[in-house]
Amino acid sequence: MSLNRSYNLQEPLQQAELLLNGSDAFEISASSGRMEVNEGSEVSSEKDSTENVKLAFRSKKDFVIGAFWLGVLIVSSATIGPIMLAMPAKSTYVSILWRSQSSCLFMAIWSAISYFKYSRQRVPQSYEASESRRLSTWEKMKKDSSPKNLVSFSFMSFFLFVWVFGLILGCKFTLTAHADVLYCNNGLFILLIAILTCQYVHKYEIIGYVVYGVGILVMISDPNATKTNNDMDKSLGNFLALTGALCGALYGIVSNKMKRDSPQEVCMFYLFLGHFIIQLIFFPQVEDNSLLFSFDPEYGMFGWLSDFWLFLLVFGFMCPWTSVLTNYSLLQSYKYWTLDIVAVSYLTEPYFAQIAAVLFGQDEIPGSQTFIGIIILSIGIILSIHGSKCKTLHRINSQSNDSEQSAIELASN
Repeated sequence: MSLNRSYNLQEPLQQAELLLNGSDAFEISASSGRMEVNEGSEVSSEKDSTENVKLAFRSKKDFVIGAFWLGVLIVSSATIGPIMLAMPAKSTYVSILWRSQSSCLFMAIWSAISYFKYSRQRVPQSYEASESRRLSTWEKMKKDSSPKNLVSFSFMSFFLFVWVFGLILGCKFTLTAHADVLYCNNGLFILLIAILTCQYVHKYEIIGYVVYGVGILVMISDPNATKTNNDMDKSLGNFLALTGALCGALYGIVSNKMKRDSPQEVCMFYLFLGHFIIQLIFFPQVEDNSLLFSFDPEYGMFGWLSDFWLFLLVFGFMCPWTSVLTNYSLLQSYKYWTLDIVAVSYLTEPYFAQIAAVLFGQDEIPGSQTFIGIIILSIGIILSIHGSKCKTLHRINSQSNDSEQSAIELASN
């Protein structure tokens, strides 16, 4: 039995390797027990074949919890573009920098609290205790910041940067619903990668995404879809959002493939830090802004620190809602849903995004063609979700049958 070596004794993304590794990865994941330390410092082992992920459809409690985190993920993600464009900064790039800086500060504080709690814990020095819990606080910090982990976070930061950057600029140049519906196409790219790598794909997943694609074409060709301002370039906005979706798929795959042995809050800190560093390198090259490295409240990257109420708006609302909560709920969702189910659920995001954009006064109410496209999209989403669920159940049943057959053969020998 292998010991889970993360600080909080859980690897929420391990089971999502099913999509890329097929039955071999499932056998490894299913055969690995998870160790838990309760308040009485007793170590217990869960022996269920799929306990690395509490699949939501295994119990009503897990379903409710999984549905809650998935709902938070969808709603918070849907409002990223409208909220970022509603910030008082005159430059979209500056608003993005405000988000990254405040997220780094937020997660740095959270990580410091986590390490403080770690230093106060009284853990028995027993053989059964995991190795990471026998480390001192300083040793634990060095382990969490190892070169291997930093390289992993660098890749994730790059893909996350392109994903979110494509969404925000897409919302700026085209209708928010159109940008979001393309931004959410990461599930399509994941499906294509699965097909190219000869993984098992359910027929309803393919049919669902084909129907979804038809809905996209109907939506983006709506001639009455306009923004309230004249700064609109549909082709550019759609291209940026679709490019971001490809990187979103790679972000999901890479984050699930990489084995991280650090607390979630530390992972998120380095993720946002890498995100911020990439922006510092890229943004000055694409925008001529002489006030970028200043405290100017409209054009300065540190402008959010120049006024108390602006600081409260950014650090108290925009940062935790559009950044921290979005990424945290994504990691939590992977505890209860597989990678493809989460990706398919993302397809519902454009509904909420368009409502938010209209309420913020950024978009006009779209024409009937957009609503027809939404109906077609909904059919595709239902088919894709059904296919994803059938695929997951198929793998679980296959693994169960293989385990029973192995037990029979072992008993006969």
